[in-house]
Amino acid sequence: MAGSGRKTFAAGSVLSAADVQNYLQDQSVMVFAGTASRGSAIASPSTGMVSFLTDSEQIQVYNGSTWLPLPYAQAVGTASATTGVLAADGAISVGVTFPTNRFAVAPIVYAWATNNRYMAFANAISAGTANITVRNVSAASGGDETIYYHAIQMSLGTAVG
Repeated sequence: MAGSGRKTFAAGSVLSAADVQNYLQDQSVMVFAGTASRGSAIASPSTGMVSFLTDSEQIQVYNGSTWLPLPYAQAVGTASATTGVLAADGAISVGVTFPTNRFAVAPIVYAWATNNRYMAFANAISAGTANITVRNVSAASGGDETIYYHAIQMSLGTAVG
């Protein structure tokens, strides 16, 4: 099915079969039991179509020639912020190395600490590493902390996620 582009439907609009085929399927996330049921329902997908497969619990997008999973790759982990004593409003940097060849491009990185004394944020991010800054945002000195991170590549690339 070749889509006709985008269309805004007014509240209360009655959609024709042509509206569903030409617009709605290109503008929604369709849910399928698996790739076989999706292939039966969509013989000619349009670039940008999005589907959710319940058997693998995976979101996929059609890039014009194949269905690709979203996110394209991800990594989760922890890093030890060995601070000894981190003064109030003090900061340290913690380096994180992602699994080899996990990301084709720099991912989006979320970092956090479980102790509300600390704020963690990622910077200097590349496809292979990230620097996480840990700042003591309290009025008192603090000690060691485990930092958690989640890195996600949402753009196309050769990631092996």
